[in-house]
Amino acid sequence: MTSLEALFPRSEIRHLTMMLFVPLIIVIGSLGVQAEQVHSPRVANGNLAAHVPHNAYILYKNDQLGGFFGGGTIISDCHIITAAQNIVEFTQWDVGVGSNVFDQLSTITSREATAHPEFDPIISANDIGIITLPGSLEFTSNVFPIALPDLNSQQTELLPLENEEGVILGFGFTSTASMDRSDFLMHTFQRVTADERCQRFYQVEVPQHFCAEDNGPRQSNLCIRDVGAGFATYVRGRLTLTGIASLIRERCDNRNPTGYVRIDYYREWIHNVTQI
Repeated sequence: MTSLEALFPRSEIRHLTMMLFVPLIIVIGSLGVQAEQVHSPRVANGNLAAHVPHNAYILYKNDQLGGFFGGGTIISDCHIITAAQNIVEFTQWDVGVGSNVFDQLSTITSREATAHPEFDPIISANDIGIITLPGSLEFTSNVFPIALPDLNSQQTELLPLENEEGVILGFGFTSTASMDRSDFLMHTFQRVTADERCQRFYQVEVPQHFCAEDNGPRQSNLCIRDVGAGFATYVRGRLTLTGIASLIRERCDNRNPTGYVRIDYYREWIHNVTQI
């Protein structure tokens, strides 16, 4: 979620926050943001995120140019992965990349996207889709794709594993009273729950879906309009996209787990669409 995770384990980040996190916001982002880590009810109790090169903000519109916004993740120079509910019945996608400050995002508009053919909007089954950009992104320190789980992996269990910690992020609503997106990218951590707990909250099939939550005192969570955002974990030392936010309770301050589409389950479908 933040480039710090690519360099340090979470335990070190907590100890080095004041020394490393603050200058990273200034130097890597070059954004002129106030140099402090702010704890606030954003991404429901998340933190300001340093620049995250794989993150994408998506404004999706119908033929009348009405629509909503959500999250996505860069997986190649011309593909953004997101939730199918951000694609079905919409015809235009404005994709913002390249900054952790909303007003400094670079936007590219696409009119081509593919939702999973078996997506069920009632229960959010197979809630995964791909936006195809009309041109190639130029990779820089500010724009870069995240890794995906290995295709045809011989691993017996699908990623992420139960109790594994992942990082989430988004520009979505920051509290129950919010009426607009956050001005800054927010991030926090969640831990994968047991499948049985996930199924108590949502009508989901496993292993297609998994749930994750923050059991800490602040109980951070994703919020409305973060649907489609990525859930990233470390796989053999490499930050890897392992989930897509799909099921979020309507209240931003709720203590229920978030439901995610499991990337590993759909890895072959992703390859068929993108050749990645």
